[in-house]
Amino acid sequence: MTERIYAGSVEVPMKPVARSVIALALATSWTPFNSWAQQSETELLKQARVTKHQAKKIALARVKRGAIKCVELEKENGLLIWSVDIAQPPKKDLTDVWVDATTGKITAVEVETPITEKKEVAEQKARKWLSDHRAH
Repeated sequence: MTERIYAGSVEVPMKPVARSVIALALATSWTPFNSWAQQSETELLKQARVTKHQAKKIALARVKRGAIKCVELEKENGLLIWSVDIAQPPKKDLTDVWVDATTGKITAVEVETPITEKKEVAEQKARKWLSDHRAH
């Protein structure tokens, strides 16, 4: 059985040995990765005109009676956005609100089920691992 990890628009087949190698690499490379991630986030923060606090307020105005679970500044499709994940207990789904980090406008709202959230986290880890190891 082969798993597939989607890295951007490239489909990469994964074999059990490759999964083990990636897991080991991720486990042993957290320190360099965290350093790279902090530098990257610092560069993105310099470009943002909307603060993290402002993005949270904007997202919570859109999703009533919610609790923020995670806020990340990232580039998506060339656009600098704050991705704000909001939970609305007792629901298990998260609502991901994208707030444009330069204008403060909401550019997307997407409901993520626990299954899609796990898939997204796995894809992010794979992309980060690939980008970290391409630099070396």
